[in-house]
Amino acid sequence: MPSSRYYRFKSHSSKERAKKRKTILLKFVFAVVFIFVGWLFFVSPFFKITEIKLPKNDTVTDNDIRKIMAGSAPFDLGENLFILSRDNIKTALTAAFPAITDINVEKKLFNGLTVNFEKRIPVGIWCHPTDDHPEGGHCYYFDKEGIVFKEAPLTEGGLILKIEDSGNRELSLGEKAINTELLKFMMDFNNKFLENSQVKITGFKIGPSADFDLTAVTALGWLIYLDQKQAPASVASNLFTILSEVIKNKVSNLEYIDLRTPSRIFYKLK
Repeated sequence: MPSSRYYRFKSHSSKERAKKRKTILLKFVFAVVFIFVGWLFFVSPFFKITEIKLPKNDTVTDNDIRKIMAGSAPFDLGENLFILSRDNIKTALTAAFPAITDINVEKKLFNGLTVNFEKRIPVGIWCHPTDDHPEGGHCYYFDKEGIVFKEAPLTEGGLILKIEDSGNRELSLGEKAINTELLKFMMDFNNKFLENSQVKITGFKIGPSADFDLTAVTALGWLIYLDQKQAPASVASNLFTILSEVIKNKVSNLEYIDLRTPSRIFYKLK
């Protein structure tokens, strides 16, 4: 005769049931706290940037900063103090506003953002000849670092130092037009020239050669052929020596002075 069998359901003691309810409750509370903290830090207006401080300027506005923040992250999270990236703000400002430099971005609890920068100061005009305008073409203001940052009219060429670069290249705003060594040579030579001469240098011309074909143009129309590998002070000294000892009162009749060979100085009168 077969033996009878049966299955007994496992029973839970009251302690086990209480422990299970407690575990479920703790998980629920943890989930609620987690969601609340996430909402508080990333969604609520508590950490949303509402105050933007900028230096007094006519270039960048609050709305410009807000547009950059809005485009930096989806769902309007770009305005959140924790999600906002200071580096992204600096990169976007540099690209959108080439006329500013030394950008610094600081977050301020709980709703603040401070953006500081300096405006580039023009020290001259850089021009790149084109087929339509071989004597001028596209002109831009450049700063002490040789970076072009704003379009310039050709008419200002007589009021500020002008550099005509006939090299075969096009530039975008924010790019470096002149290498540091060449720019320093031109500025130092120009300063030395102003210290010792009544005649003004109105600009420089950079030729297309790889070794730099550099020419200074004076207000009287005569030219100075230069070698930027030499010391500006030494070149200027040689120039003033020949002007005072050889050319003398014939300066107005000069066509050019060639200073590219330190040991021998050439000049031509009209």
